[in-house]
Amino acid sequence: MGQRHQLFVIAKINGRYRQLCAIHHQWLYGHTALRRCQDIFHTLSHAVNRVPLQQELIAASKHDDNFWVAATSRDEYFEKNSHVPFPFVATCLIMGASFNVNGYFHGVSIEPFHMPFDGGDNNNGITIFDISELDNVRYCFVDFYGMESEREVELMTPLSARTYLEAYYVLDESEDHVKDAGLIPLLKGFERWDLVTSRALKETWPHGEWTDDGSLEANADGPAESSKLVGGHTAAPATNVPREVESKESAGDADARKGTAKTLRDQSMDALLESLVDEAQKVPIVDTNLVAEAELLTDFIPKLRIKLYDRAATLVPSTALLRLLHKALEQDVVVDLRPLKTLTVQHLAELVMSLRNGKMRVLNLSNMPDLSESDLKAILGIEPALSGQSQPSPSSSLLAPRMTGDLSTIVLLETPKISIDFLTENLGNYEICHSDLFRRPLSTEGQWDDPPLHTLEFSAPHTVAQLVWVGITSTQSCDSKLRLSTGQFDWSNMKYSVRPSDAYSRDPSIKYKNFLMDVPLPAGKMIHGLQRLLQYITSIDQYQFEEWPKAAARCFATTSALEDRVGYSVGPLSRILYRDEGRRERGGVERSGKGRPLKQDQWAIVLVHEAFDAKNQESLDKDAQEVKEKSESGEADSTSQSPAHDGKEPKFKPLKRLRYALAKALPESGSSEKQFLVTDVPGYLHHVLGGNDDEATAASPMIGWWKKQISAFEAGGNGYYDDDDIHDVVRKVYSGERVAEDKPRGLDPVDDIMKMIMKAQMGDA
Repeated sequence: MGQRHQLFVIAKINGRYRQLCAIHHQWLYGHTALRRCQDIFHTLSHAVNRVPLQQELIAASKHDDNFWVAATSRDEYFEKNSHVPFPFVATCLIMGASFNVNGYFHGVSIEPFHMPFDGGDNNNGITIFDISELDNVRYCFVDFYGMESEREVELMTPLSARTYLEAYYVLDESEDHVKDAGLIPLLKGFERWDLVTSRALKETWPHGEWTDDGSLEANADGPAESSKLVGGHTAAPATNVPREVESKESAGDADARKGTAKTLRDQSMDALLESLVDEAQKVPIVDTNLVAEAELLTDFIPKLRIKLYDRAATLVPSTALLRLLHKALEQDVVVDLRPLKTLTVQHLAELVMSLRNGKMRVLNLSNMPDLSESDLKAILGIEPALSGQSQPSPSSSLLAPRMTGDLSTIVLLETPKISIDFLTENLGNYEICHSDLFRRPLSTEGQWDDPPLHTLEFSAPHTVAQLVWVGITSTQSCDSKLRLSTGQFDWSNMKYSVRPSDAYSRDPSIKYKNFLMDVPLPAGKMIHGLQRLLQYITSIDQYQFEEWPKAAARCFATTSALEDRVGYSVGPLSRILYRDEGRRERGGVERSGKGRPLKQDQWAIVLVHEAFDAKNQESLDKDAQEVKEKSESGEADSTSQSPAHDGKEPKFKPLKRLRYALAKALPESGSSEKQFLVTDVPGYLHHVLGGNDDEATAASPMIGWWKKQISAFEAGGNGYYDDDDIHDVVRKVYSGERVAEDKPRGLDPVDDIMKMIMKAQMGDA
């Protein structure tokens, strides 16, 4: 059952179109299919996503023909589907198809790598994206055998958004359903996007009987369009066999490569650039006066960058050459070191250190199979390669670059010598694009007897190590016996349950789930993800407990490297959240039954979700009204009033369905109880920055951004943070008793909760 739909990503690899990824969606048709298509399109087109997308296209170009051939035996099938070959492409497709921060979530699943266009369980067509040119991503819908729609469409041909939508609705602007769903504005968003051609579909799936849209007879060997430089970020060339220069090429230079006659000015510029690059390899210092004069020409720096990458394979390293490279790259947000193969690790380390003072936010080191962990340490300044080289301040990488302008994202796709364990130990304060991090949540662990994956724990200052969810049912929310006279919850009179199966049971215990954060969450990324999570839960009409962790995984997978009005950049999904491993007593509540302690100086996000089981706010208001009426009529039970009420009727504050806090375990202080720092996002930033005036000033825009974002979807509230009420629940979730000396240092929430339950059963609580 369902409205079944598959989505594909294709690209031209080594002169022929290939399929890179396919996913299955169980309920996708009509205008929802267009909205998911739009979200995917924005994700694939996002400036920062172009960098890892291009790197996976480069990796794809290195595979031989056998890689692209479907398996012919069971063993070969298992081998070719043992892992996701292009995990970043797959993650982009999953993110856009399954989630929107404005309240949309629906699970999806990855299809076998070589599945044909008509190989899925389908009754509502397919969506296809062509990422051959990342500055001109294409889309189309296809009906290959007859959809379950109101009207028929042409089969086996690329369909536009309007044609697909008209199969389901009469697009009469006067009709209420058209206006209410915003179908006409939705269609306008597709007008600037090109369709995938029949020729591309025919090359990808030759067995299909495709209808010619005029492209099948086109010259398949004609000149390919070159890539363009868009907003300082690279776009992949159409051929996808990138020359190092093509990844940095401007539109004007692309025309020159196609044979456009050079003007006298172009010839003079080219001669100047050749002379400068030659001189930089022979003398200690290039002619600074000449460079200063050349910089007055607006196209000098872009063309210098292109010239250096064009000659990257033969460059002879020198001090003057490094200075010239710095001049060419210092204004780039994205810096690509992969083409500079003649530079030693020491040279690369010196170049990166100098570029930290520029606009560099994203550093690409992908498709470098010989890059070792010691090399990476040296390049990033973790282990200085140069005598006297100073290391970057630990706090400089904590925040989003919109505040510091410093390096925040490292792209390490297809770097087999860099292990995940190395990343957890050394790069916890960076946003990381690593192939294995992207593959972890998408892997098929257990299906083919793969060894189990160990839990990742990123060790870095101020790490957000856990996400804690405390759920209160609507019945508990309306129960006067569980409230203090102030209207706040009487946390000490409540029991706690850590068993995920209790989520919808009648057990009166508060529901509690703990998820380990197995992806790096530097401060900027954490704050961005928390904002999206609060917005999502606030936006949904009907809360589904089973969906919450998976939606949270998607919220924290968005990165903060660049702000964009449309779309978002993509990072790795948390495996524990994405697969909701806490529900199987793994990750958040481990197999041993022991909770993971919050270690000293680690942080946890604590979410208190009040009335989580209410269908919507309307039903919650109805329940509250019924309780109020019973109380006023004397029907409410008054015999079991809590002593904490002191005989006073509790005041009910307006129900606040979601609150958050950031909690940190403080060092041992000699107190009989473990101490915590509990604060909101502005307070967290203050503590993370340690009172550094310069960094605190730089953090002001982030604090302003946070308050603006929160106020946009929380009218008249206090930012989802309630200082007085939430302190007490943090102490209940994390043990209030000192941990025994023979236990590992830290806090054990499960032990304390179980003690509380046992005391309650003995009448001792």
